[in-house]
Amino acid sequence: MNNIKVKGERLKVKGILIFLSILVMCSCALDEAKWATDDVAITMKVGAVSAGFIECQFSTSRDAYYLIDCVPASSEYNPYDYQKQFMTLAVDSAYIKYLQWRYWWLEAGESNVAPFSSHSLQYGSVDKMFTNLVPDSTYWVFAFVVNPETLKPAGKLYLQTVHTSDTSIYDVHFDYRVRDVYDYIYPINDKDGSINYYFPYLAATRDSADLTDIYQKTPEDYFTELFLLYSEYDLNELVRYGVHVTKNDGYNSDEEFIVGHTYYTAIVSYDGFMGNNVIYKFKWTGESCDLYFTDEDNIVDLGEDE
Repeated sequence: MNNIKVKGERLKVKGILIFLSILVMCSCALDEAKWATDDVAITMKVGAVSAGFIECQFSTSRDAYYLIDCVPASSEYNPYDYQKQFMTLAVDSAYIKYLQWRYWWLEAGESNVAPFSSHSLQYGSVDKMFTNLVPDSTYWVFAFVVNPETLKPAGKLYLQTVHTSDTSIYDVHFDYRVRDVYDYIYPINDKDGSINYYFPYLAATRDSADLTDIYQKTPEDYFTELFLLYSEYDLNELVRYGVHVTKNDGYNSDEEFIVGHTYYTAIVSYDGFMGNNVIYKFKWTGESCDLYFTDEDNIVDLGEDE
């Protein structure tokens, strides 16, 4: 289990590294951007709502920094009666998470770490997916303007109450392709065969030699433990949507494809709970490799335990 945890942490680190330079560049641009705190209206539109996620669109009437979040609703507390307190606590919570994130990177020796304004606040129009939610539960989705210099709330609170469904609103299966060093995951709507761009899922690829030699587990047992481990992390960094493409070179991915090696790729839906699990097995034959897998190629039901 400890070895799996190391793998999971490596995956998280590599994912953040890919975006860190982008965040730094964005922070420079945002620091120079004009921003307002007065007379800023926020438009919040709730889109798809399922068992484990809420999709929302946000925009502002003037250029401004603003905080968005989704928290469990309380029947004993009305945020509008305590707007200032509610917004201050939300900023403090976001800042605590930011300090933990910044401390981690500074301790690792990284000098160019994005400021709070670009890491934790929004700017401009945003399409946000709130994931890792509990089915049949009530949440508050909210937004408000923040002064990026004083880190204090400004203006009014915008809040909507949203209730998640008890089951997923989608029936989705996963097709999978390996072409050259790239692999592609396609979440397909069962109803019409179209790509589903909102459905959340988790995925991982592992060398079969690692599973049997290092972890000494069946593919199904290994990936079950791995995805449960993922739930300990901030799943906003791990959950995928739509068509996902990975370059398996060991830098942009957790695995580097090696000619002649056999791999397993596991994919599970994450809409309130883990399900629809598939595991595809393939041998990578080099840059000319071009394979396509559907549900019929899923080895989970076959009980294979290589």
